[in-house]
Amino acid sequence: MNTIEIKGLTKYYGKHKGIENIDLTVKEGEIFGFVGKNGAGKTTTIRTILNMISPTSGSASICGLDCIKETKEIKGITAYLPGEVEYYQGMKVIDLLNYAISFCDEKDYDLIDHLCEYFELDKTRKINELSLGNRKKIGVIQALLKKPKVIILDEPTSGLDPLMQTKVFNLLLEEKKKGVTVFLSSHNLQEIERYCDRVAIIKDGQIVEVIEVNGNDREKKLFVKYITKDNVEHKYNFEGNINDLIKELSKLDLLTVEIRMQSIEEEFQKFYEGEKQ
Repeated sequence: MNTIEIKGLTKYYGKHKGIENIDLTVKEGEIFGFVGKNGAGKTTTIRTILNMISPTSGSASICGLDCIKETKEIKGITAYLPGEVEYYQGMKVIDLLNYAISFCDEKDYDLIDHLCEYFELDKTRKINELSLGNRKKIGVIQALLKKPKVIILDEPTSGLDPLMQTKVFNLLLEEKKKGVTVFLSSHNLQEIERYCDRVAIIKDGQIVEVIEVNGNDREKKLFVKYITKDNVEHKYNFEGNINDLIKELSKLDLLTVEIRMQSIEEEFQKFYEGEKQ
């Protein structure tokens, strides 16, 4: 079953293209990564399916609900964490989270305590006393308090140290076990590869590839690097049968050889090679 369905979604800002003809499906209970350089259309896509901005054309649905006509119902089952979070600076963490949970159908105050302890967040501190990373923790906690069916995250681990990044994804993996669908954009391609089931690459407002992270097709996309006995290094991407590759390499006089599956980062770079990031 598909939790998110996007068909021909297009958004123009006057003559400027935001996104064009986006077609995507996100399955129930999967963690789906959405990657592209700044300005590629990631945030525009997210804000459009959440009805924060109106599409020029196309359609989108979440859990079978139309993203425009049934936006109120969607907001009841969806949690969204934007890339940048802004809060009332003078509020204490606990007051802000209590205020946030007051809007939830199920008010689990014990969950506030549990998540603040898990993220090592001092509930008595004021927002203006917190670092960027600690403010991001509040955003993650706020999203999870809702106990949503769908979690949409825009750069959820930016500003967090590696330990806290891992903690965030451990929580998301727990949500996945419950059948929750996670849709996230990130510039951290290593975490995308480690935790996502599938990944869509967007460039210039259009989807250029959707990758199944552990799919059979990826096993045929290999990175090859070797050094010959005359100390010349060769490296390239290879797609095909690994046995054919081994036969070709066996004809060479090698000092070292490395063969591995292409990383998500390498597949991403194919589309952005030569461009400034």
